[in-house]
Amino acid sequence: LTANAQINGRWPALTSTGELNADAVRAGAASVRHAQASWSLGTSADAKVALQATIDDAVLARPVAPAKPTRKAPAAADPAIESVRVKLQGTAREHRLDLQAIAKALPPEWITALQSSGVAAPAPDSAASDRTVATLQAQGGLVDKAPATATATATATASASASTPSSGAPMPIWMGAAGWRGRIDQIAVKSGPASAPPLLRASAVQLDAQWAGAAPKLIVQPNRLELVGGATLAWTQLSWQGAASADQAAKIDVEATLAPLRIAPLLAGIQPDFGWGGDLALQGHASIHSTAAFSADVVIERSSGDLTVTDEVQTLPLGLSDLRFALGASNGTWTFTQALAGKTIGVAAGALIARTSPQATLPPPDAPVEGVLQVNVADLGSLGPWLAPGWRLGGVLEAKATLAGRFGAPEYIGSVTGQKLGVRNFLLGVNVSDGDLALSLRGATARIERFTARAGDGMVAVEGGAELGSSPTAQLKLIAKQFRVLGRVDRRIVASGQADLKLDAETIDLTGRFDVDQGLIDFSQADAPRLADDVDVVRGTERMLTAAQLEAQAAAKAAKAAETKRQVNLDLQLGLGKDLKLRGHGFATGLVGDLHLTAPAGHLAATGTIRTDGGTYNAYGQKLVVDKGAITFIGPIDNPRLDIEATRPKTDVRVGVAISGTAQNPRIRLFSEPDLSEVDKLSWLVMGRASDGLGRTETALVQRAALALLSGEGEGTTEKITKAIGLDEFSIGSGEGGDVRSSVISVGKQISERWYVGYEQGLNATGGSFQLIYRLAKRFTLRAQSGSDNSVDGIWTWRWK
Repeated sequence: LTANAQINGRWPALTSTGELNADAVRAGAASVRHAQASWSLGTSADAKVALQATIDDAVLARPVAPAKPTRKAPAAADPAIESVRVKLQGTAREHRLDLQAIAKALPPEWITALQSSGVAAPAPDSAASDRTVATLQAQGGLVDKAPATATATATATASASASTPSSGAPMPIWMGAAGWRGRIDQIAVKSGPASAPPLLRASAVQLDAQWAGAAPKLIVQPNRLELVGGATLAWTQLSWQGAASADQAAKIDVEATLAPLRIAPLLAGIQPDFGWGGDLALQGHASIHSTAAFSADVVIERSSGDLTVTDEVQTLPLGLSDLRFALGASNGTWTFTQALAGKTIGVAAGALIARTSPQATLPPPDAPVEGVLQVNVADLGSLGPWLAPGWRLGGVLEAKATLAGRFGAPEYIGSVTGQKLGVRNFLLGVNVSDGDLALSLRGATARIERFTARAGDGMVAVEGGAELGSSPTAQLKLIAKQFRVLGRVDRRIVASGQADLKLDAETIDLTGRFDVDQGLIDFSQADAPRLADDVDVVRGTERMLTAAQLEAQAAAKAAKAAETKRQVNLDLQLGLGKDLKLRGHGFATGLVGDLHLTAPAGHLAATGTIRTDGGTYNAYGQKLVVDKGAITFIGPIDNPRLDIEATRPKTDVRVGVAISGTAQNPRIRLFSEPDLSEVDKLSWLVMGRASDGLGRTETALVQRAALALLSGEGEGTTEKITKAIGLDEFSIGSGEGGDVRSSVISVGKQISERWYVGYEQGLNATGGSFQLIYRLAKRFTLRAQSGSDNSVDGIWTWRWK
């Protein structure tokens, strides 16, 4: 810290010039990287005044370090105020002040969106500020002696630059000033693109401030303030006077009006993905006075228009007929009222009365309160656009409550009832209906007297309650009986069981067991397309922000998510029962087993083994039988270990496909008993016999199967055709010597694990033959044939090397 000052003259008429420089100054939690000031001033009212000051990189308070360091977390030394520029010129009687402050802090996202509404998007190369800039220009003069009778009328006639008569006091005017009188020529706060309007703006604001000779007082002459989003706040009276003694209250006089303000841009800024629209406008007025007693009348209400909500299907108007928020205070009685009525959303109304002393400017936390609250929604289905895409509600909801307790901690006594409640999402297969709710409110306690709902042929019930005090908690028990969790054609889950859920501000505890009574999981078809997890959609309003602003918003969202993230304690047993089917991509089997679900460090994990119960696997035109299948979970639920074997039936050699490894890195190989060459394994798998003696057509078919195995190719054209017509086998085999004319067409159906029905006909034959094959044992087969050749054969097979 360095300073250089010169003082000249004789008291009380002194003049001073000097400079001051400061670097790396810290005082408590505040710090300044650099500050500089220079001045030239005198103590007399007519002495010239020149002051210039600069502050760079100021931190008002040390930021709190995040619990977990993140890439986008601000550094501890990031300045809250980037720079402040102050310039003062003139005399004590008449001077001009210019101030500019630049801060790195940005307004909330909804203010930025509201500021940008209705403004054309800037060109890609246009500059946009990632700072908040505040400017102030004012002119006026110090009052060196307070008038004996200062009134608002007398002050109103004061000129912004009028000279103030000297009182002849021996004290310098800078030390003996009683107030300041003048005009704020302009005040503005702005951020974002250059084309965006200011967040706040006012001009030509006359004011008179007094701090000596009497109680402190501030009088602002009638004017208006322009706010973001086109709002205008105008006042005809605005004054404040401090308490003259300790047993008196301050005096406040406010008469103001809020011009009609469009609400849809404001809501769209707060919830950009919700689909808000419409032309609803709110207006308001405020009348606040504090003389012998405090009185207030503040109202914000609908002036015209309506709101709409647009979902993926339609645009739904809310049909608002009433929207009003009011505050009134008179003789110590405070009244808060709210009213909302709309054709779509129903009716909501409430009133709260608090009693305190007539002089209080706000009810204290221990002030007694009483009131009522009522909400009626005739059709919850009308609230569908308010939900996430695809979800819909149904039913009737009614809430009635009386309010009591204290202003700082009101208590509710009443009930919430609902009939024919339902929630559905056809895309996911959720369809819950016939919900019946009865919830009682008793002070700080809420208890579910009754809640039941149905899905399919089953039902679910919820019991428990919650404490709604300063540390809210909830304990619920969920009981399901034959409840259809999912009801899609390709995904159907019916489950029974129960679970206990405990909630508080920091943790979620879920324990219990559920068993699958019936289920089908068919992954033959893909789900609806969706964006990947690493894709962020940039809305139109966000295109007007700079990269730094978007990064700051992302960091704020991440910090907020980290603050609100609860610890999850999961201990859930899941039994698959005996009727859960898995089907898709040629695989069809039953699943049995048990899983234990947990959530270490907030990530879902599972332990246990799921086994296949019979089943088949279609590959290379054959229906393989699943002999063994085990899916073992020992951690992350998306990467279990695999141990699956599928073999071709009715062959003399046990041959098939084995799948091992993990779900994210599976390994597929052919196997046989006894062990054969890879060519013979593939030949037995595809053709049902050894590779020696195959014709050219059959060899080509084996080569095609080998290519499909190497390339990971899925179902081919042949497989799709046989599946479409309900067959398991369709093949064309060449005749002796590879003669095409003697080729044989074969079709067949595997009725069960042991029974097979087929038909064969040669291309050059006039008739064919039907076959019925029964596999009596591993090496003994009975075959009955009728048609061009009628026979019954008993086939015994043995092998030797």
